[in-house]
This record gives sequence, C-alpha cells and structure tokens, in this order.
Amino acid sequence: MRTWGFVIAIELALAAVGMAVVTLILVQPFSAGGADETAALAPAVELREPSTPVPVTPSPTPDPLRCGPTVDGAYMSTAQIVSYYGSPYTAQMGILGAMEPRALVEEVKAHAARYDALNGLRSVRPALHIVYGTAQGSPGVDGDYLLYLDDETMQEYIDLACEEGLLVFVDMQIGRSDVETEVRRVLEYLEQPNVHLAIDPEFAMAPGEVPGQRIGTIDAADVNAAQSIVETLIEGEGLGDKILVVHQFTEKMVTRPELIADFERVRLVMDMDGFGPAGVKQVKYGWFAEPAEYAGIKLFFEYDEGLMSEAEVLALDPNVIIYQ
Repeated sequence: MRTWGFVIAIELALAAVGMAVVTLILVQPFSAGGADETAALAPAVELREPSTPVPVTPSPTPDPLRCGPTVDGAYMSTAQIVSYYGSPYTAQMGILGAMEPRALVEEVKAHAARYDALNGLRSVRPALHIVYGTAQGSPGVDGDYLLYLDDETMQEYIDLACEEGLLVFVDMQIGRSDVETEVRRVLEYLEQPNVHLAIDPEFAMAPGEVPGQRIGTIDAADVNAAQSIVETLIEGEGLGDKILVVHQFTEKMVTRPELIADFERVRLVMDMDGFGPAGVKQVKYGWFAEPAEYAGIKLFFEYDEGLMSEAEVLALDPNVIIYQ
C-alpha cells in the first residue's frame, strides 16, 4: 500500500504541474492512480490548415515492395518499431512537426539504429507516427472538434516513408466523432502496405464534451469495431497484417478491456502514453501495456522528467517505442 500511495502522490503532483504549464493540446499528464480522471487540460493552441500543403521534397514514385516488411506474428515477435510522433502542422505536438521531412527520416533511422545496436537479435524498423485527425477546442466545420491533415501532405509523408523503408502510423484523436467513422475515414491510407493505425482515446468525447477539458474514453466495443473494419480491409484487399496502436494512460481511457477480442490479422498494441518520471512510467507500463499481446511505450523529449535511456526502455521489452 505504501508503494501505491507513493505513485498516486507523484501523479497528483504531475497533474498539478501539467495544469500550470500546458501550452498545447496534446500534452498529457498522468491522472491520479491511473483510475480517477482528475486532470483536465484545455487546449491552448488551435491548429489551422496551412494555405498550401506542408512541402515534402518530391521523390520518384516509390516501389511498394520497398515500403517495409510484411507484418505478421513472427515479425512482431522478432522486431521492434521506433517511431517519431507529431503533426506536420506544428512543432508543438512532437518532433515530427519540428523537422524538415527528410531530416526527420534520417533522425528516426539513426535513433532506430541505436536501439538495434543494443537489442541483440531483434531487428528494428523506424516509423513515422502522424496525427491525421487532431482534436480541437472549437467545433470546426463539421462540429466534430477535429482538424484533419490535408491529404496531399499525408500522402507525401507516406510516399517518403515508403521510399526509405519506414512504416507509418495514422493517428486519430476522435473528438466528438466515433471510432468507426474515423477509422473508415483513413481506409484509403491503410490500403497502402506500409501504413498502420493508431487511436487516441484521450480526445474521444461524449456529446456535449470538449477535447482538453477532460480525459476522453473509448470502450472495448470501439476497439473491436476498429479491428473488424481493418481486418475486413486486409482480407478484401489481400494485404499483410496491420498494427493497431491504442494509447492509454488512465484506467478509464479504455473501458471493459476484458472484452477486447483477438482478431487474427490485426496486431493490437496497447501503448503506455503520458509523460512523467521513469519510475511512474515503468509502473504504468506494467498496468496498461505489459498485459497486452503487444506492448508500446511513448517517450516525451521535452516533458519526461529524465528521459529514459534506450537501455532502460529495452528493459521493458516493448514492441513499439514512440517518441513525441
């Protein structure tokens, strides 16, 4: 009980600090005990779609055979994925938007190589984790409190990743929409061999709620619906397996987890999200990620108090490692 109380005290302190310093929509504090969602963040930055797409240096049409490995159970057990996260529209949401695209690719490849030098026989695949639907504090044109990345920019990042042999994760923050609608919105991207999916329950809001004012939630039924849609796509298009990342840093972000089904062609990764000291992140990894078939962890270059080293991360044995 003393250890549990110590973790709760740290998390409450983190939440208080996070409330004081937050300046962007995507900063995520831990909430008390991983159960009570006492932390609430109001988004202070409203994204705006640029008048012209974010420039990506043109490249020859990539060969799909070079896009990356065919993902299946064997791949997931013998490889790790190191991914850089963010939105091309802003540097405030993560490293992906802070660097020119080709420089970003070289940086994540170099970071993946550092992991590869430490993790023994496992291979490492670099990836880009792109927020396609970003939650907003205002309703927007459709009233769903989301701003979508323009399709030209999204496709250019996918093509660049394919050319360089990187995977891509398309991340959806849901807003006042629903998981099924948002997954179907990006099926044209998921048809491409190097593209996979991520869902962020933090910004999945019920009617009348505004992203950033409370921590959102999805249910096992939503996760199963997403898996079903993706598996149907895989079978219909003759694709390799797809990875689905679900972010989580409080218990209520994913309700009824015991009812999450196992879909043969979908590799479900539970990602321990949120920033904080290494000790708290390791405890939460044990709660939310480690019990899953495939586990992920997110690291924050700016907001983690003492960024975990590659060796410390590898000690947790995650399948997916995300840097924001």
